[in-house]
Amino acid sequence: MRGNPDARQGAIALHGFYFLYYGLQGVSIPFLPLWFAERGLDSAFIGLIVATALLPKILSTPVVAHVADQTGRAHALIAAALIGSLLLYACYPLAATPAWLFAVTLLLNAVFPSVLPLLDRMAIASGRGQGNSYTLIRACGSLGFALMTVSGGYLIKTHGVNWVMWLPMLMIVACLAMLRLLPRAARPAPDAAPATPGVTPMRAVLRDRPLLLCIAAASLVQASNGFLYSYSTLHWTAQGLSTALISLLWAVGVASEVLFFFAAPKVLARVGAPRLILISAVMTAIRWTGLAITADPTAIAVLQLLQCFTLAGNNAAIMWHIAARAPATAKTSAIALYALLSGGVFMFASIQLGGALYRHYAPGGFLVMALCALGAVPLLRRARAPRPAGAD
Repeated sequence: MRGNPDARQGAIALHGFYFLYYGLQGVSIPFLPLWFAERGLDSAFIGLIVATALLPKILSTPVVAHVADQTGRAHALIAAALIGSLLLYACYPLAATPAWLFAVTLLLNAVFPSVLPLLDRMAIASGRGQGNSYTLIRACGSLGFALMTVSGGYLIKTHGVNWVMWLPMLMIVACLAMLRLLPRAARPAPDAAPATPGVTPMRAVLRDRPLLLCIAAASLVQASNGFLYSYSTLHWTAQGLSTALISLLWAVGVASEVLFFFAAPKVLARVGAPRLILISAVMTAIRWTGLAITADPTAIAVLQLLQCFTLAGNNAAIMWHIAARAPATAKTSAIALYALLSGGVFMFASIQLGGALYRHYAPGGFLVMALCALGAVPLLRRARAPRPAGAD
């Protein structure tokens, strides 16, 4: 499965694939806990599943990325991951005990997230001028997430919670049907910087100190969303906000995110990737600090506009930086490292810290997230500092 030789058609298909891929998450992330509750799981066990589900990708993502970098068989790997995900979703209704539901969720989160670094590699390779088109493709993912969250919520409310299963399975089938239209897997260009002979792709990334520090910094900014994803709705509901109003506040954030993705190439060309990560970290810290202070809907809506930095600015910047700096034979591994740190290790720690504080002082969870985002600042300063003579 080599992919589409028509680059323009492949890029168009990639926009649609991102829409479906993130649209699936727009259904599963907010509504899968409802399906678990319908199956009789208590809130404590559901919380355990949601938090622990972040961890399997730590093992699977770098392995799949390594194979992709070494073989170039991205399409076959994506197909295998999607087929595995489809089978696991089909297993959910058959799982009769909480232990089986837990096991299926862990396996699903080992398989499905491994697709993303391969898609991101295709997206930054299809761009002009170091990944410009990535931001437009990723904006389609954000649109898919938002639209499928709204559509999924309507279908679940109208026709029942089982649509939490049906919609993801339908979108996986659509992704499989679209797979052959995706662009060909990127191959190293003749003038691309080669990896050091005998060094694995991931090790090449880990040995590049400035790149590694930028990836870690961007991962901290992204992981600072942990409290927002897991506890913000509970906090705002307790403050008297309706679920309809909370949905609108989420929509404000997604709208600003999508708009910034379209503007990101020009912003990056002007300020550069490391500086945009720094700006995003500071703006994100301001956002979380403000949300810790106020529960006024108007103020929250204004602060939600800063999601354009928290997600779009930060994500676009690190992908731009990886496209420009990582060796051609290690780009997928660099993206995978960002994915497993931002959505795995750091996100898990973020949710656990925020949750621990939430039980004692609910707004304090946002303050922990502000500190998490600010943790990117010293890393970026070290990434820019010259290394001492004779350092490895």
